[in-house]
Amino acid sequence: MKTSKILLTGLCLVFAVSVTRAQSPKYFRDSLIARAVKQLIDSRQFIFFVQSVMAPGGTSVPMAGENYTFRIKTDSVQLNLPYVGRSHTAVTDYSQVGFNFKAGNIDYVVKDRKRGGWNVTIPLHNATNVSVIVLNVLKDGSATLHLTPRNKQPISYQGNIAGKE
Repeated sequence: MKTSKILLTGLCLVFAVSVTRAQSPKYFRDSLIARAVKQLIDSRQFIFFVQSVMAPGGTSVPMAGENYTFRIKTDSVQLNLPYVGRSHTAVTDYSQVGFNFKAGNIDYVVKDRKRGGWNVTIPLHNATNVSVIVLNVLKDGSATLHLTPRNKQPISYQGNIAGKE
């Protein structure tokens, strides 16, 4: 009888702690942020702001300001991103070193990640520079953008997503 009372008291304490944690302001705020990020991804209208570039070979180059972006609109993408790495073709126009183009009529596939967040895959069939864009978004809005160019080494960008301007 005494052991069942101790066991029952222990279960009540565990339940009380879990209920208190579930109602904490931080947990509530995090769930609101995750819901807002999911809503942005489902709306297909958001902007990815680059904070740093991960060059092939592992070096990270920080980017200042909000000049470099990746915009998703309902049926198109617009890239204005720098490139750091090797190209497999000769560069004749240095203004075309980065990725600065718009592509329409895109496929947009969203999959849930195992530990929370979402993977957005966008294959580009009609763009000449890039074949696939993959955006890994976490629940807090931070994201990693992976580009697979057709004639350059793959490159990654770190940053955050935000709502459409």
